[in-house]
Amino acid sequence: MAFGEPLITAITVAVAFLLVLYAYAARKINTPAFIGTFTLGVLILLTLGLRFGYIGLLALLAFFLSGNLVTRYKYEKKAKLGVEEGNEGMRGIPNVLGNGLAPLIFAVLYAVTRQSYDYHSLFLLGFSGAVATACADTFSTEIGEAEGSPRLITTFKRVPVGTSGGVSLPGFGAALLGSALISVVCLSFVISSEEPRIITPFFLVCLLSGFLGSIADSMFGATIEDKNPVKLNKHHVNILATLSGGIFAMVLGSFLGVRIV
Repeated sequence: MAFGEPLITAITVAVAFLLVLYAYAARKINTPAFIGTFTLGVLILLTLGLRFGYIGLLALLAFFLSGNLVTRYKYEKKAKLGVEEGNEGMRGIPNVLGNGLAPLIFAVLYAVTRQSYDYHSLFLLGFSGAVATACADTFSTEIGEAEGSPRLITTFKRVPVGTSGGVSLPGFGAALLGSALISVVCLSFVISSEEPRIITPFFLVCLLSGFLGSIADSMFGATIEDKNPVKLNKHHVNILATLSGGIFAMVLGSFLGVRIV
């Protein structure tokens, strides 16, 4: 693995950079988002290290690509409803921070506890749960708004499409799909550590955490987004939700004894 890991990392970095560069050229992300995405990728590589850095990049890349694709799902219909992503789906730096800050926090915590904390690998679960939440929330929003008849998560009363905190059955299904996608990618953390016995619990923890994180996003959206006195916007809520998804993953992983050694 001494030769294989640098090679895989180099290939992953090259592919990730070219895809992000293409997204920038195709106006799917703006200049600040391009710089922010590049910086986030570098920091993830540095904090997760040679052993796991490329896996972290793959997880973020899977979210980046699938998130951009699902944004285009029935875009015209969402545009008529007035709930489409602005600028024809182009992402900015608030999107990068909203979805990438929490995974970075867990990656940094993994790095600083690697030499002193026996259970530092739980932060890899936190990272995975945070990215799974970001993907679950994006899928839930983009597909749910196009297909669902939402109800407010706190009262279950019908609300207009696009209402913060609105949920629907198609949205729940989409959230599970998005979380499952990242959970599969993050299984590479387990496979690379040669711990096959925890593949199933790791996947289930990541899947459930991503879904629960998207539920948390809806709860935050219904209760504190754009409301006094804090006036948090949707990107602030995304940070809280992805942090919640990561914490869910760590708690569940600790309870089930999911460890990567």
